[in-house]
Amino acid sequence: MTEDELEMLDFAVKWAPFGGGDEHILPEFGVFPTAFYRQLQRLLTRHHGVNDSVRRRLDELCTLKLAPMHPD
Repeated sequence: MTEDELEMLDFAVKWAPFGGGDEHILPEFGVFPTAFYRQLQRLLTRHHGVNDSVRRRLDELCTLKLAPMHPD
């Protein structure tokens, strides 16, 4: 895992309990939240060293963040 990937993973673990920290993603990583969550999902599928419960929690967050918004 690269240093950038580790930073993404650390950020996601830190902010997941608070909804993901979307407002911090662009300044921290230089990408919009949608791109961040796509990259994070790819990272989670490629690197099997991530704890299973962490992987599940972050994958659920990515799925939620990438789901199309439905107007109420």
